[in-house]
Amino acid sequence: MFEITAVHATMLYLGGSLAVIFSVWIFQHWQARKKPSISHIEELYICEYCHFAYLSSPDPINRCPQCKSLNKDNRYQP
Repeated sequence: MFEITAVHATMLYLGGSLAVIFSVWIFQHWQARKKPSISHIEELYICEYCHFAYLSSPDPINRCPQCKSLNKDNRYQP
């Protein structure tokens, strides 16, 4: 048998914990890469009248789905 000290036990515990966390992180990263990306066909617009945020195709004039009013080109600018 070999002897294990408190320092070695602590190092094994911390090393094992870091290995598990790193493995979970790598697995999550690998799973996220397999998901398809969202196409940017629609853009985010904000209604001039009711301030409702909605997705619509990039047209010069679009209609708010909540209040049905026509809006000019009012893309969301972050």
